[in-house]
Amino acid sequence: MPLGQDVAPRVAQSGLETLCGKHIETASLTAPPAKLMGLFAIRAWENSDAAAYRDMLDDADLWRYMHEPYPGAISLDLAQSFLELAQQAGHHKVRAVVYRGQIIGQVRMQWHTEVTPPQSGEISYWLGRSHWGLGLAAPMIALFTWRCLSMFPALSVITARVHRDNAPSLRVLNRLGWTVTGTEGEWTLFELHRKDGIDWSRLRLSSAT
Repeated sequence: MPLGQDVAPRVAQSGLETLCGKHIETASLTAPPAKLMGLFAIRAWENSDAAAYRDMLDDADLWRYMHEPYPGAISLDLAQSFLELAQQAGHHKVRAVVYRGQIIGQVRMQWHTEVTPPQSGEISYWLGRSHWGLGLAAPMIALFTWRCLSMFPALSVITARVHRDNAPSLRVLNRLGWTVTGTEGEWTLFELHRKDGIDWSRLRLSSAT
């Protein structure tokens, strides 16, 4: 589904059906800059994406700072199995990120509990090697964060874990205003609260646009 400014209004209109009477933390969410809206799309993975998915994931360096270990050479069949898991939406939302019409990576929100509607979750993400160093990670993360907060009004806090040696990712979350809450082994822990909103002025848009 392409990013669009109508996401939040649709959520508001359906609130009585989706919030189940639970208390939610309200905050005004500022829409992304218009120049980003036509460049990025965040959508569900499709079976036809398997080859592109395999080509990006079949890279040991890409897995260096992931939460899961590199599984070895990734066949098309294994890529299709991964996509099937990504399409199971019960405990997480996994989405392909498209930039200028090309898939560049993945974003994922894993809910911390099975409570409905979700009140907290952990974000994770990766970019294919050919898209490293182009300034795409920050807008990708910011846009997905905004989308999740807009679509899930009860979502009050989002966490992230970044490997202590992954300097680029540490810089990105710090620049976007995420707060370091501690460490857990080799991971630096971050949080972003709905009440803090998203400060789009922190993005360096020139490299992405």
